[in-house]
Amino acid sequence: MFVETFSFDKTAHASLTVYLHEEKPEFSRVGKRPFVLVIPGGGYNFCSEREGEPIALQFLAHGYHAGVLRYHVGEHRHFKKALEDGEKALAKIDALAQDWAIDTDKVAVLGFSAGGHLAAAMSNLLERKPSLCLLGYPAILKSFSEVMQIDAPSLETTVSHNTPPTFLFSTFEDNVVPIENSLRYLVALEENEVPFETMIFQKGKHGLSLASEWYGAKEEMVDQRFARWFNSCTEWMELNWNQPKQDNENRKISERPIKVFWRKATSRELILDYFPHWKDKSRYNLVKNLSFTDLANMFPERFQEKELEQLFKKLALINNENV
Repeated sequence: MFVETFSFDKTAHASLTVYLHEEKPEFSRVGKRPFVLVIPGGGYNFCSEREGEPIALQFLAHGYHAGVLRYHVGEHRHFKKALEDGEKALAKIDALAQDWAIDTDKVAVLGFSAGGHLAAAMSNLLERKPSLCLLGYPAILKSFSEVMQIDAPSLETTVSHNTPPTFLFSTFEDNVVPIENSLRYLVALEENEVPFETMIFQKGKHGLSLASEWYGAKEEMVDQRFARWFNSCTEWMELNWNQPKQDNENRKISERPIKVFWRKATSRELILDYFPHWKDKSRYNLVKNLSFTDLANMFPERFQEKELEQLFKKLALINNENV
């Protein structure tokens, strides 16, 4: 294992510490490895040690490269500077990729609490985004930004279809960050067609980290049920990283999922001219994953061939492509 710390701001103690697997003959089959960037919580007051290196080492043991971002907190707290720290960390990971066999298409960011706030912000606001976002009991809403004394947008409003797939775990009983933060963020993901998986446990206080015997600050922080998030999280990452990417843009217009057109306002407005009842979100949700060909086969009496041909020609014109 190779460990090194790269300083971003010595005065603010902002840095990236990387934990990298060294290439050895016995591991020659492995090739490039994913990288998980861990961002500790601490309310932008400090960076929690329980949510930093122990988490990174768990992912290292799983076979991934890992790193811990320490960002602007305490007297140096500043949301934009913290976001810049995250941007610098992703750039440094990219710079290390060739020498350390890092798969830059498989870089996940994992944030806890205030670190979850920063991880979500990186996933929504940066041009270079991680491929997956992992959020542990995250602070999301503007109301909690005020509690943390930072000037940041309410992050559920920054979600877009470019937000990476997200894994979110939290507890209903969280006694610091209300579960509303998680629920509002999940709704925003759904509304923007961002794939997600979630584990919301009924029991458990805030800041459980790995929730194991060795990392619980107090006896009540040891929770075997909550500790399941780690294995579920790694399974989910592999599921997303290993599935083939769908190339909807190169499929015929008639065969693309309707949700692909919904992202562009002009296409959406055109479709609503033909199917105005889809303004009702619950009705749109019934068809969004289907293509017009699927609908025509299922309901030939409702989707007339000539009408659909006209729609396809207009969609092709709007999107500057052939039918």
